[in-house]
Amino acid sequence: MELGKRIKQLRQDAGLSQQEFADYTGFSVSYIQKFEEGKREMKTNHLIRFSKVLKLKPFDIINTESTNLEYNPTDKSAFSMTNIEYREKQDSHKIFENEIIETISSDFFNIIELENIMDDKIKFKNPVEDIVITNGDDIEDAVKVIRKKWKLGKNPIYDVIHLLENKGIKIFEVEKPNSFVAFSGWAGEVPIIVLNAENPDIARRRFTTLHELAHLILDFDIEDHSKIERFCNHFAGAMLLFEDVLFDHFNNQRNGITLEELKSIKSVYGISIWAIIMRALTLGIINWDTYHSWKENYDQWRENETSFGEYRGVEKPKRFYSLLAKGLNMDNKEGKSLLSHTRAAELSNMTVKDIKSRFGGKNFMRN
Repeated sequence: MELGKRIKQLRQDAGLSQQEFADYTGFSVSYIQKFEEGKREMKTNHLIRFSKVLKLKPFDIINTESTNLEYNPTDKSAFSMTNIEYREKQDSHKIFENEIIETISSDFFNIIELENIMDDKIKFKNPVEDIVITNGDDIEDAVKVIRKKWKLGKNPIYDVIHLLENKGIKIFEVEKPNSFVAFSGWAGEVPIIVLNAENPDIARRRFTTLHELAHLILDFDIEDHSKIERFCNHFAGAMLLFEDVLFDHFNNQRNGITLEELKSIKSVYGISIWAIIMRALTLGIINWDTYHSWKENYDQWRENETSFGEYRGVEKPKRFYSLLAKGLNMDNKEGKSLLSHTRAAELSNMTVKDIKSRFGGKNFMRN
C-alpha cells in the first residue's frame, strides 16, 4: 500500500475526519489531503506528528507489512531506509543514495546479528518527542532537555559518535567524493546516520553528525527546507557549545574575545571557529556588524584553520568492534566463547588470522 493511502486508512480507522486530523496535527486540511493523495513527500517531522495523533509508532505507519522489529540477518534484501534527509540539500547526493544503502546493508545486518548474539540491544528513545520546533528558542529548549536526560550537563561532548551509538543510533561510514557529506534516515525503528569517511575535519564531522541527529529527532512545524537546515545547524552548535558556556567565555573577555580564545574553545569543545561565530550571532552575543567584521578575519584564517586550535578527538563508529571484542572474550554457560573466531571473521569481513591478531590479547582482570 502506498504511504498516502496508508495514512488515509489509519486516519479513518481512528475515526477521524480530514478536518479533525488536520486540527490535531496542526496542518491544514488541504495539506492532509496532499499527503493522502501522495502529492507531498513525507518527512520525519511529519511522521512524528502523525504518529502522536494516531497513537502509533512511526515504524507502524511506514511499514505496511508488519510491525516486527527483529531483522532476519539472512535476508539482506529486506533492508531499506525511509525518511532520508541530507546534510546539505544537493541533487548530487541523490546519485549516491541507492549505492550507499546497498553498501551499508551488510554492515547493518551484521551489527544487528552481533547485538542479538550478545543480547546487547539498545532501543532508541527520542528524548524530545513532545517538543515542536517553530523557532530558535525551541531549539535551545530541546538541547537543554537532551543534555539533562542524557546527563551531559554543560560539559564538552568528547565523542559525539560514541554517545549516539550508545543511545541506539547506528552510524556508518562510506567513502564518497567530497560532494557527499552525510544523510540520515530510518530502517524500521532504527535510526541511521551515514557519514563520508573521506572528511578529515573532526570538528566538521561532529557538527555534521549532530545536524543529522536533528533531522532524526526534531519535530519541525516548518515547511521551508532551508529554514529547517538552519535550525539543524543551530541545534548542532547548541549541542556542542551550551549557551551558558559561551556567554561565560565572552563575559570573561572585557576587551573583546581574541583569536586565541576562539582557538581554545575549539580545542576543548570540538566546534569549528566558524560555528562558534555563528553560535555567538544566534545567541545575540555579537551583532551583525561584529559578525561581518569577524567574517572578514575568518576568511583570512580559514585556509589554515586546521593548523590551529585543533580538536584531538577521533569520531569513528566503534560499537561494532567493541561488541566483537566482548563476544570473543566472554564465555557462555558451556564455557565457550559467545563468538567464535570464524563467526567474528564472517561478521567483520576479516580473516581469522586478523581477528586473532587484533582481538587475541589478554584481558585485564580484577582481583
